[in-house]
Amino acid sequence: MYRFKGHTWLSPVPFLLILILYRCASSGLGIATSDDVGKLQWMLNNLRTDLNALEKRVSALEARLPEGQDIKQIQDSQKATAKSVSDLLFKTQSLTTELQRITGRLEELSHSQRMLNKRDEAIQNELAKIKLSIADMKKRLDQLTPPKTPEEAERPQEAKTEKKTDDKGLYMSAYETFKAGKMDEARRMFNTLLREYPDSEYADNARFWIGETYYKEGKYEDAILAYEELFRKNPDSEKVPGAMLKQGLAFYALKDRKTGRLILERLIEKFPDSEQARIARKKLKEH
Repeated sequence: MYRFKGHTWLSPVPFLLILILYRCASSGLGIATSDDVGKLQWMLNNLRTDLNALEKRVSALEARLPEGQDIKQIQDSQKATAKSVSDLLFKTQSLTTELQRITGRLEELSHSQRMLNKRDEAIQNELAKIKLSIADMKKRLDQLTPPKTPEEAERPQEAKTEKKTDDKGLYMSAYETFKAGKMDEARRMFNTLLREYPDSEYADNARFWIGETYYKEGKYEDAILAYEELFRKNPDSEKVPGAMLKQGLAFYALKDRKTGRLILERLIEKFPDSEQARIARKKLKEH
């Protein structure tokens, strides 16, 4: 018999010896000869040599194992290690997948940012063109305006010496005139307010309504310039959204849809929740 870590096995030599003797007894003569005995002795020696070698290998394995640890413990430890490795591989694969998703999203955002930058650059270029167009309109209108006569040149001074009302009264009077449909007279009164009370709290409203008088008369180029004056001098006025809407519509009326559309888009971008933005969206869907 031999042992491995507390386990005992019977030696295979006796069984092999019995098997050989049985074969000899079963031979044709039924007698074990001296040759048979020699062969048996030779085979027995070989088996003993193999057994000794096997016992040495088992002893070597026992020496390499930690004390008190058997094969089952080693197998259980290997299984636990294999499971841990499998879990780590699964987590690594999951992290790799998530990293690929995040990388893809970053690439999309980077592309979107580049597109927005290009669009913003295009808008800035278009706005520059609009400003040039408005300046050209103003220049042409100045050329078409006849020079003032000496009598007309003296009127501002006369008006300044004949102030009879405050800025609020003048504004309300001009507004009532506008509602009555007297565009030319209302415009003159609003201009008087701006001239006599340049710092009035009603100045931005006056500029807006001057633009409206031109718009209602179909003088769209004059209206565009009047609204632009409001943007330049009163950029924070509550009348700006309305002026932007009307300026965009004025360009549409002049068959300049590209500029009109750009202005309405800017209106929606700057004042997305305003009533004017709602009207602008509806206009853009129609065109």
